[in-house]
Amino acid sequence: MIAPRTLLTALLAPAFGVALGAQVAVQLRGELTDGSASGCYYCPGFAHVIKVSGVPLQSSTLNLAAFMDQQVYVQGTWDGSRVTVSSISLTPESFSVSGNGSIGNRFRLISHGQPGELALNVVALGASFSVPYLDLGFQLDPLTSVVQGMGPLNGAGEFKTDLDIPNDPGFVGLRVFGQGVILDAGGNLLTTNPDAKQITP
Repeated sequence: MIAPRTLLTALLAPAFGVALGAQVAVQLRGELTDGSASGCYYCPGFAHVIKVSGVPLQSSTLNLAAFMDQQVYVQGTWDGSRVTVSSISLTPESFSVSGNGSIGNRFRLISHGQPGELALNVVALGASFSVPYLDLGFQLDPLTSVVQGMGPLNGAGEFKTDLDIPNDPGFVGLRVFGQGVILDAGGNLLTTNPDAKQITP
């Protein structure tokens, strides 16, 4: 079995070698939302972005507005600042952050998929976007990303890990970001949608 840290390193290390401006094939998942309402400060003027990470999407041939506020699976090309979408379809949510997010309690990170698939839950202190391996869209800040756990999805198609929150008021207001990486039964890697929650008092 591959150690979680080794797998994450293998996925993220090449990200720093991808030249900005290069056209890179990408697939990603997430909730499509209005760019002006997403808090995406680095993508002004984009009507469509992926919620949580703020990844800008554009297409001159597809009606992205028809998928607004829904979970989508996107294929396209990444040019270092936006994804030009070549195909888009609805998909179930594949990752969530839940639990009692107050200090002294815990968040629960859940990857969703088919029972028996292998999942890697990753947590970070920020969102970003890179294509570190093959065409996988990674939507967390690679510099603060930490593997929270790795294991098989259970009979309900879930892999759960807990993130304990220190009982320290200094953590109040901090946003915790998460995303999963799944190895399916056919040996294919995919990344899930991102999610984020804020620590409360």
